[in-house]
Amino acid sequence: MNRFRRYPRKLMWRLYFVCMAVSLVLDALWLHSHAFHYHFSFQYFPEFFALFGLFGCMLLILIAKGIGHFIVADEDYYKDKSRSQK
Repeated sequence: MNRFRRYPRKLMWRLYFVCMAVSLVLDALWLHSHAFHYHFSFQYFPEFFALFGLFGCMLLILIAKGIGHFIVADEDYYKDKSRSQK
């Protein structure tokens, strides 16, 4: 059996990192070939928007996980409700 069919997770991670590297290289080439007029000086930092998206996504995941600890229900939540109504 082919090793990529047996372990597709490893293939997906490799494809992810290759796509990310290609994206960063193309972004750097495109950024230096165009003239942009940003409002803030930190926006001129190479790969600023890629890093901003990465850290923004990570922050949203952490916030969602934190909220999940507060709104979790017990396993027998609905079972207790049905018994109390009888």
